[in-house]
Amino acid sequence: MKPGTDISVEAVLQREILQLAEWLDSQGLNLGADYAHEDEGSRDRLYWRFGYFVGLKRALGMLANRGGTLH
Repeated sequence: MKPGTDISVEAVLQREILQLAEWLDSQGLNLGADYAHEDEGSRDRLYWRFGYFVGLKRALGMLANRGGTLH
């Protein structure tokens, strides 16, 4: 990690969100207008929910492993 880089949980999550948003945009997903993940029973919904599940587990792991606190 670069000197002076914020390693707070909030900063780490913000960087992860930014990187994921950039990748999703590069894949052609319009985060502001694509609502296919809201359709009950759709494959997109399954992938989005799985991603959310994994993300929550990762966030919890980051908090547990880094001794982070929420501000």
